[in-house]
Amino acid sequence: MVRSSQSLRWIAVTVFTFSSVLNYLDRFILATMVDIWRKTPEFPFNYSDYGSILAVFGIAYAISAPFMGLFIDRVGLNRGISVSVLLWSVVSMSHGFVHSFRDLLFCRAALGVVEASGISAAGKVGGLYLLPKERAVGAAMSQLGLSVGAAMAPAFTVYFAYQHNWRWAFFGAGVLGLLWIPVWLGTSKAIPPIEKPSEVKAMAVAGMLKDSRLWGMMLANGLSMTFYSLWTNWAPTYLVKMHHLTPQEASHYSWIVPFCGYFGAFLGGWASWQLIGRRGFAAVEARKRVCLFAAIILLFSAFIPLAPTPVLATVGMSLSFFLISAWSTNLYTIPVDIYGAERAAFGVSSLVFSYGVMMAIVSKPLGRIIEQHGFQPVLLAFSLLPLIAYGLLWVMIPKARNEARVALAAV
Repeated sequence: MVRSSQSLRWIAVTVFTFSSVLNYLDRFILATMVDIWRKTPEFPFNYSDYGSILAVFGIAYAISAPFMGLFIDRVGLNRGISVSVLLWSVVSMSHGFVHSFRDLLFCRAALGVVEASGISAAGKVGGLYLLPKERAVGAAMSQLGLSVGAAMAPAFTVYFAYQHNWRWAFFGAGVLGLLWIPVWLGTSKAIPPIEKPSEVKAMAVAGMLKDSRLWGMMLANGLSMTFYSLWTNWAPTYLVKMHHLTPQEASHYSWIVPFCGYFGAFLGGWASWQLIGRRGFAAVEARKRVCLFAAIILLFSAFIPLAPTPVLATVGMSLSFFLISAWSTNLYTIPVDIYGAERAAFGVSSLVFSYGVMMAIVSKPLGRIIEQHGFQPVLLAFSLLPLIAYGLLWVMIPKARNEARVALAAV
């Protein structure tokens, strides 16, 4: 296999990033649509019902994630992601044909199944195309895609809903996915992955499932990513409920929140790169150090409800999302560091599984709390969770077990 130059490798990673854009554009059209539908008789439901939709998505996402990870590892990146994007584009378009709440629940469950492959595939790209010290920045590129997709969703949805018909928002997102597939296949043919030496046999999946480090990462992810789920799913609603904006007015602010996630992800990836390349940290220890700093600063999120204006509230939400993105970029890179490119998709899919389980558990109660009490108790509780999650990482992935990675991380 020919080793690609550094610039070409990053071009390939950039092209792949657009799959993440489409993944989150498809997914977060609904976050804006919910307040549009609440003002029309077509889909009359409350925030608790929206929580039910998120829970259904989360259950499907969680159950399918490990199988999607195994699928990507088994059939290969190119075939796996092509099938996945094809399926989630078709499912996204199917939302445009729903006529009942039951139809919508079915479509969201199907979307959860097929989109669970997206983050796992992004982890696989990092393992195949990037050196260990580069991987967190590569994950930040994936985060860019997620953030841009989520940032596009409010304006994208409002445009179609008010200028044409809300159904076309789902149709348009699906068509974009279908157009991406041949672009990636052409790119991957022109820019192959870097050659990977097979010095160590890949750990068997059964062995991974017995590894306490994997379970530590999964538990930490389930706790900490409540913040990520909050801002990606509820940022427009925060402005509507807490500052009494219309959905159109909220869309002028809410797009900023996910977009700031990219900058947080990039800074988090750059920080761990510097710790590895200049300070000599082992890869996993560098990721954990960045997670600690992010968790400490995230405590300020408890005070966001005190912001008196939509502008200041958006600043607070954006900074909070900035920090949790720096956290997630590093946490989602640790399975690739520990298990290597051969098991990258399954390792990352384990974290996707824990994220989906978290969504399934908290989404409906969260909707009820927001409906009845607002966001204050939610933010007070959530601000503590990343620090608790870091404690799990510190205990379950001790430093001594990562020293063998130091030489590899310095490559």
